[in-house]
Amino acid sequence: MAPPTLVFGKEELDHILAKVRGPCKLKSLTQNQCDFNGHEYVCIPFKRVFKECLVGKSGQTIRIELTSEATNMDLTVQDFWSSMERIEKK
Repeated sequence: MAPPTLVFGKEELDHILAKVRGPCKLKSLTQNQCDFNGHEYVCIPFKRVFKECLVGKSGQTIRIELTSEATNMDLTVQDFWSSMERIEKK
């Protein structure tokens, strides 16, 4: 199991971002949302995007999630959802 992750509100995040040293790096990972439909597992990959920055004098690394609704809306995902809708209508 992953370690606990701190969650910051906008007010706290502004205070932290004011201490960022240097440029941030863009990072991403792909996760899968899997459902069992009674016969098989159907897994849909989705991307999560983060900004990784060094903060303060100690150089602590923080990651801020930038994922939005538009992050996963490329043509492949749109085609997948369209095909799923056609299958469900049959």
